Amino acid sequence: MLEKDKILKVLSEIKYPPYDRDIVSFGMVKYVKAEGSRAQVRIFAGADAQRAREIVRKASELLTSSFPGCEFDVELLKEDPSSALVSVNENLLANVRWKIAVASGKGGVGKSTVAVNLARALARKFSASVPRVGLMDCDVYGPSATILFGRKEFPAVDEERKIIPPQIDGIKVISMGMLVDDDQPLIWRGPMVSSALKQFAEDVDWGDLDAMVMDFPPGTGDAVLSMVQTVPISGALIVTTPNSLAAQTAARGAMLFGKSNVKILGLVENMAYFQMPDGSKEFVFGEGYADGAAAHLGIPVLARIPIDKSLYSSAPSESVSAAFDALADEVLKALEGGRG
Repeated sequence: MLEKDKILKVLSEIKYPPYDRDIVSFGMVKYVKAEGSRAQVRIFAGADAQRAREIVRKASELLTSSFPGCEFDVELLKEDPSSALVSVNENLLANVRWKIAVASGKGGVGKSTVAVNLARALARKFSASVPRVGLMDCDVYGPSATILFGRKEFPAVDEERKIIPPQIDGIKVISMGMLVDDDQPLIWRGPMVSSALKQFAEDVDWGDLDAMVMDFPPGTGDAVLSMVQTVPISGALIVTTPNSLAAQTAARGAMLFGKSNVKILGLVENMAYFQMPDGSKEFVFGEGYADGAAAHLGIPVLARIPIDKSLYSSAPSESVSAAFDALADEVLKALEGGRG
């Protein structure tokens, strides 16, 4: 008698190239039904048709050899059935032209630093008497926007009980860091975090904006998935650093957006090099990691941000600002259809 758990155990031996992770833990085995000595298996293995067919072939051969005398109907799905569960609210943030998610597969890559400095660069592009750029700090457990801006201001509430985001450096900003004490940990479960983020989108009076940078939590957990499935995101930037682990997890994070039909604008390699006094670049941590991940995903590396201590202050150096100005240009090109 075939059993679903035993079938999944066998399928977990199949890796999803080029990763060391298997197709079961990646969530690619969408359906298994076992009846006696027969079983149906349905697999969705991404947009690469050749690789997907190869995975299905391996699955069929492995199951047949592992369970002699049993019959297996292994079928490749052309679409991910879980994508039907996504119900994006197109009315959310309707007055914001570009909603840009800045994400990472893991923490510690400088994602928030990239998000804040990208918002600054966009504010310079859309300079006006009224702020045209917003920053939503969605990293509820580790809010850092107020630290990176060097200022902590409390939001006001208007007569309609809408939250008025403070304006910092010409940017409308909202962050959980504005609402709790600096040393107070948030011990919240997933639904509470998702509810708070929904409030940031629905109950904050953002006004009319040209762009909003959304600093996502690291990884691919409930909060990230909730935002992706709720907010009509215009495009996602994936931040990584020059090492193999960060590049691999960056690719995993990018896949979440791709499976949710969110346009992936490109990778940003943070801490990519050290600018030497003679103008040369010293690649302290090595080269090629971001390029490999980008080639695998079919997306560009939009920027390589240097190691610069001013990057983590409220007043970045001229060279750092120039790097983010260039990134902002690339992001706008990609959003307007020039890439991706």
